[in-house]
Amino acid sequence: MQPPEQSLSGRAGFRSRRVDGKGSAVGQEATRKAGTVIAVLAILAVIATSTFLAIRQSSEQDSSLRTIQASGRLRHDLDQVQHVMLDEHAMLYTSIATVPLYHRAAYSFPMLELLALTRDARESCSENQECVSRLSDLDDMIGRLSELSFGLARKIAEHPGSVAMGDPRLEEIDAYFYSVLERVVDVRLAADAKVASVVSKSSVDAKWFARMLLSCGVVAALLLVSLIHWNGRIGARLRRSLKRLEHQARYDALTDLPNRVLLAEHLSASLVRAAATGQNVSVLFLDLDRFKDVNDSLGHRIGDLLLEAVARRLQRLLQATDFVARYGGDEFVIVAERTDAGELTEMLDTLIHEMSEPYRIGEHELYLEASIGVSTFPQDGAKPDLLTRNADAALYGAKSRGRNGYRFYEPELSRAAAEKLRLTTRLRRAAKANELYLAYQPQIDMQTGCIVGTEALLRWHDEELGEVSPAVFIPLAEETGLIQSIGTWVLRHACLQANAWVRSGLPPVRISVNVSPLQVERADLPGVVRSALADAHWPAELLELEVTEGTLMRNAEEAQRVFRELRELGVSIAIDDFGTGYSSLSYLKRFSVDRIKIDRAFVCEIGRDKELEALSLAIIAIAETLSFDVIAEGVELDVQREFLVRHGCTVAQGFLFSPAVSPEVLAQILGKTAAAPSFSMAAFRGLAF
Repeated sequence: MQPPEQSLSGRAGFRSRRVDGKGSAVGQEATRKAGTVIAVLAILAVIATSTFLAIRQSSEQDSSLRTIQASGRLRHDLDQVQHVMLDEHAMLYTSIATVPLYHRAAYSFPMLELLALTRDARESCSENQECVSRLSDLDDMIGRLSELSFGLARKIAEHPGSVAMGDPRLEEIDAYFYSVLERVVDVRLAADAKVASVVSKSSVDAKWFARMLLSCGVVAALLLVSLIHWNGRIGARLRRSLKRLEHQARYDALTDLPNRVLLAEHLSASLVRAAATGQNVSVLFLDLDRFKDVNDSLGHRIGDLLLEAVARRLQRLLQATDFVARYGGDEFVIVAERTDAGELTEMLDTLIHEMSEPYRIGEHELYLEASIGVSTFPQDGAKPDLLTRNADAALYGAKSRGRNGYRFYEPELSRAAAEKLRLTTRLRRAAKANELYLAYQPQIDMQTGCIVGTEALLRWHDEELGEVSPAVFIPLAEETGLIQSIGTWVLRHACLQANAWVRSGLPPVRISVNVSPLQVERADLPGVVRSALADAHWPAELLELEVTEGTLMRNAEEAQRVFRELRELGVSIAIDDFGTGYSSLSYLKRFSVDRIKIDRAFVCEIGRDKELEALSLAIIAIAETLSFDVIAEGVELDVQREFLVRHGCTVAQGFLFSPAVSPEVLAQILGKTAAAPSFSMAAFRGLAF
C-alpha cells in the first residue's frame, strides 16, 4: 500500500484541476469580456450606423423641404413676371387700339421690376445651374422684348395712328411676347420637375434607409432589443414624414382635395384620353358666393370648417369618374368627362341646387350659393391652362347675371373680362388720384319751393372713357373692396362741402349720402360717420344716410346694431328705392328708419299706369301709418308732382326741379331760394343749370 504517495498524487491532481478550473474560468471571463466588448462595439456600431443614417435622412428631408420652399418662391416670382408682362402688353395694346383724348404719359416698359423678380427667382434656385441659366436667358429675352416694345411705342408717339391692329411689327412683338411667356412656363415646369425628382429620390432613399435600419436591427437583436425597436420607430417616423411630404405636394392641407399640381396632371391626362377617344372634357370653375361674408362675420375658423364641409359635399355629389380639386380660397375646379351635353347640364343643375342646402357648422346654420363657369374640350380650348382660364371667364359671366347659377364659355366673355380688368384698373387709379367727385341734387318742398335737403351723388369722369355711370362703377367698387375707402371719402367730403356752404353765408341744409351694404357689414360705419362729422364740424341731425332694403336683410342683426349706434349719434336713416326689393314692414319698424323714398320706377308711371300709381299710394300710406317721412325721386313731370302733393307726399327730387349739379351751382340755387322766402315752384323751375 502506498497511501502517502496516493495522497500526494491526489492532492497534486486536485491542485492541477484547481489550476485548470481557474484557467478555464479566467478564459471564460476573458471570453465574456471579449464578447462584452464585441457586443458593446457592435451596439456602438449599430447606434453609430443608425445615427448616421437618421442624420443623413433628416438632412435629405431638410434639403427636400428647402427645394420645395425655393420652388414655391420661384413660382411666385414667375407668376408676378407673368402678371407684370400681361399688364405691360395690355398697356401697349391700349396705346394702339384707343384714340388719345388727352396727353398720355410716355410708354414705360417695366424692365427694372421684371429684372428684380427674375433676380429673386435666381436666388431661390441658385443651387440649380440649369435654372439659373434659363433665368439668365429669360433676362435676355425680356431685354429684347423691351427694345421691340419701346421701338413700337416710340413709333406710335412720333406718328400717332401709324400702327394699327394687325401690323406686322405688332405681330412680331406678340410672337416674341408669347415666346417670353413660354420661357417663363418652361422655367416653372423645370422647377416642378426638380421638385418631383427630389421627392422621388427621397422616396427611394427612404426605402434604402429602411432596409439598412432593419439589417442593423437584426444584427443587434440578441444584444439590445430595445435598440432595434427604437431604430424601427425612427425609420417609421421618417417614412411617415416622407408620405406627408408627397401628399402635401399634391393635396390641399385644409380639405385634403387635390391641389393645382395634381389638377394640372389629371386634366392633361384627361385631354390626352379625350383626344384619342373623341370624348368631351369639361372644366367647371366653381366659386362660393359671398363666402367672404362668413369669414368677416364669424371668423376664419368657421370659414375653414365650412370649406371642409363644402369639399365633402362636392365629393359626395360627383361621380367616380369626376375629379374635384381646391383651386385656392373658396374656388374649386371640377373635371368632368361626359359624352352627352344633357348629362353635363343635369350635373350642373344638381350642383347649384345641392350647394344651396344649409351647412351645419357647430352652432351655426349657414347658407351658401355657388356660381359655376364651364368650358369644354375641344371647342373652348385644347390646353389645360386655356380651358381653366376660359372657365374662369365664364364664372365671372355667371356672377354678373346675379350669382347662384352657371354659364358656359362664350368668346365674348374673354373680351368682357379684359374690359372689366381695364375698367377696374382705371377705377383704382381714379380713386387714388382723387378723380372721383360729388354732384348734389336738391330735395324740394313742392308746396313752397324751398330746398329742404340735398343728396350727394358720386360721379366719375375718366379722361379716356368719359362719364362712367355709377351703375357700372359702384358694383365694381363693391366687388374689389374699393367701396370702403371711396365711401369714407364721400361721407367726409359731403360733410365738408355742407359746412363750406354755411361758412359762405348760406342756410344749413340736410345732406343725404348713400351707403353701400358692404360699408354696413365690414367697416366701422359709426366710427367713420363720427370722424367725418367731427372733421367737418357738421351737426349729426343734418346728415342722412340712405340704404337699400337689401342692406337690412343681408345681415339683420349687424345692421340693427349699426343703425342703433348711428341713431344714437343723431344721424337719420332713409330707405332708398323702397318697394323694389324685399319689403318687410316688421323690419322697417324694427330698424326705426326716419324716411322712405319712393323709387323712380313707380314715380315715372304716374299718369300712365293706374296699378303702379296704386303702389305709390300704398307706399305713402305705409309711411303715414308707421310715422315715417316720405320723399319721391325721379319727378320729371307736373302731373307727377301734382299727384304726389295731392296724396300727401310733398318732398321730392328730380329733373323737374334740378338735376344733380356742382357745389357751385347748388350754392347759387341755395342763395336765390334763401333770398326769396316765397320762392314759387314756377320760379324754381325757371332757374338755369
